[in-house]
Amino acid sequence: MRFANIGTALMNSRERVLTTIRHKEPDRVPLFLNAVDAKFVKAIGGGNMVETWRQLGIDVCIIGRSTWCEGKPSGLGYFPHPPPPEESLGGSGYAGWNGIDEFGREWKHGRYVRGVVATRKDLHKYSPELRLNERYNRAMIEDWKKNYPDHAFALLSHAGPVGLTIESFGLIEFCYALYDKRSLVQESVELKTEWFIETAKYAVELGVDFVIMGDDMGFKAHGYVSPFDFKELAFPYYRRIVDSLSVPVFWHSEGYVRDYIPMAIEAGIKGLHGMEPEAGMNMGEIKKEFGKDLVLLGNADGNQILCQSDLELVRKEVDRCLKEGMEGGGYMFSIAGSAHEGIETEALVEMCRYLQEAGVYPNQ
Repeated sequence: MRFANIGTALMNSRERVLTTIRHKEPDRVPLFLNAVDAKFVKAIGGGNMVETWRQLGIDVCIIGRSTWCEGKPSGLGYFPHPPPPEESLGGSGYAGWNGIDEFGREWKHGRYVRGVVATRKDLHKYSPELRLNERYNRAMIEDWKKNYPDHAFALLSHAGPVGLTIESFGLIEFCYALYDKRSLVQESVELKTEWFIETAKYAVELGVDFVIMGDDMGFKAHGYVSPFDFKELAFPYYRRIVDSLSVPVFWHSEGYVRDYIPMAIEAGIKGLHGMEPEAGMNMGEIKKEFGKDLVLLGNADGNQILCQSDLELVRKEVDRCLKEGMEGGGYMFSIAGSAHEGIETEALVEMCRYLQEAGVYPNQ
């Protein structure tokens, strides 16, 4: 099934990605997926994640890091003998999680249900140690880097300081805390910023080309917090993260976050992943207004179009994204969210295949 070399590739994956990050036009639009469910790893790569990336022609290898819930690591859904589907309701990454994780988030049947941090004592109880050698499989990552030097590598760390604070408090409790426990919220964001920086630095040492800070900040029609609160609670900490790392920092958020983009740019964020179309994130408009400052990654509809088997609709969605994002470079094609279990395998495969056919730049 492999179709990674449709036509004549003038660049390898790493060259293609780095050219895009420099806002230049590569030979074709790079293909990026921030997460691929175990369902596809089994069906496409025979249980091997790297082989799945190669078969689909993905240009960026994602480096993850472990977290734990009641002693169980993240990612159990990718193991040879994963937890059953009824214990994997939140996807492969959190399969088998029941109880409270190291950040103070409660899980049932592999799905997040609420946060338990309510006091300063709770906050420090659920502020985990770095455990860098345990969080990262250094030997595996070094092996990947050795065997696939032609690919770009990125850390995806879904532990951004504000989104993680919201999850550890619980959304409703967080909203109340903005008014009556604001200093606790501030302390939480501070602690999580330092944790993010130190864990990301380790990945940079291992050779990642950029870091993706997962910090979900949006509902379907508006952001979680006011622009004023974003300026106070996110902006200075995003800036600190950017200033502390020697590689570009991209921001992943689902939902509507357009009102925050100017502040993210001011903080030094170099890329934006997500841009959910059904949340009102119009990539064409974002490209026109912010494309000179941000590398854009998205915004294919992974909630409807890729969850059905009409492949012509899939190709039309790829065409739409290319029309809105590819001109002038600075764009990587991606699903707005992740390649989750609800996506049809044939739709995912055709999306990747067609992107490599249709995403070639005219001057190539």
